[in-house]
Order: sequence, then C-alpha cells, then structure tokens
Amino acid sequence: MAIKSNKMPTSSSDASSPSAATGKIWDIPLRLFHWLLMFAVIGAVISAKTANWFWHEKMGLMVLGLIGFRIIWGLIGTDHARFSRFPLSLNRVIQYIRSRLAGDRTYTPGHAPTGAWATIILLAVLGAMAGFGTMANNDILFEGPLAAWVGAYTNTATYWHRALERVLFAVLIAHLAAMLTYRVWLKINLVPAMVTGGKDKKAKPFSRRHQMIGVALLLIMVVAAQTLGLLGERYYL
Repeated sequence: MAIKSNKMPTSSSDASSPSAATGKIWDIPLRLFHWLLMFAVIGAVISAKTANWFWHEKMGLMVLGLIGFRIIWGLIGTDHARFSRFPLSLNRVIQYIRSRLAGDRTYTPGHAPTGAWATIILLAVLGAMAGFGTMANNDILFEGPLAAWVGAYTNTATYWHRALERVLFAVLIAHLAAMLTYRVWLKINLVPAMVTGGKDKKAKPFSRRHQMIGVALLLIMVVAAQTLGLLGERYYL
C-alpha cells in the first residue's frame, strides 16, 4: 500500500531555491546612468572642441544632473549602488592589489576596492567640471547660465573648468586601461554586466517599485539641471 506524503512539492519559484535567490548586480537606473553619462561626456568634449557652446552647455548640464542622481542613488539605491558598500579602506585596496598580483582571478559582484575609488574620483571630477562650467565663460562669446550671478568669480570658475579637463582625460584613460586589464589579464569582461545587470547569486531580485523610483529620479534630476539653462545663455555682442 502506497503511503501518501503530506509534503508539498517544491516550486522552482520557492524563496529558498537558487533561482529565486539570484538577483542582479546593477539595477536599471544605475545602468541608464552609466550609459547616459558616457553619452553626455563624449558630447560635451566634442561640442567643446568644435566650439558648439549651445550643445556644450546642454551636455554639461546633463552631466550635472546625472551626477546629482548618482549621489542620491548612492544613499537610497539598491545594494551594490550604495556608497556604504564601497570598500574604500586603504587596507582593502592593498590586499586587493596584492591578491591580483599573486594570481587571483576570481570575480566578485559589485565594486572592487580599486573600482570603488575610481568611481568616487570620476564622480568628483565630473561634478566639479560641470559645476564650474555653469559659472564659466569662454572669454569670447559665451558664458554659462550662472556666470552673471557670481560676478568676477566667473574667471576662477573658468580656470578650474579648463584645468580639470586634463584630470578628466587621465581618469578616463585609467578607467579604460583597467577594463582592458580585466579583459585581457584577468579574463573578466565587465561590459556585459552593465548592459544586462549581471548576476549576483547572493542577492535578492530588485524591487520593481524601487527601480521605477530610480528611473523617475534620474529623469527628474536631468530635467532639473537643464532648467538652469532657462536663466539664459548670454552671448557677448
């Protein structure tokens, strides 16, 4: 005689199953931020080199809005997006570099100590450049939307806006070099995760509501930054 079991069949969607526990590394708002920031920075550089100051301002304000979003999302965003998860201690950085030089090829979801510092430095440089840019002038024809509000400080802002350009290029080159090192030496391709979100087996799936809030916040910050342009682009005639 068969004995009936009272145990319910395990569903693949059960919270304890590996598939249910597997989440992503990067949320949708953070991925949008990453690619929009790349677009805005490239646009800002090209428009500056071609003396298209109208679009240079628009791209710069877009950068400003995106940096503002990233700062907020670093406080209220998903797990790996939060600054509190960044391994910034000097000891962690030294240990990480030593482990890589010793042959460690493992991949850990989220920011590595060196990547965390690179992110902080890039955000600081871009935020400073965009901020100074709103108060800068080009000495010939055009000035930023806040230049008239800061008086003679516009010349100081212009100096720092230009001086940080070399710092930005150095940081971007270092960023590209690090990605190439990961790809060629460590055999780790970091790009797909910033497109698909990647996989973190220990993380829970993101809340749809949380991600919708993030996307809305990103759009609000970008639009808010663009409204600075309504103060008027002032051309010297």
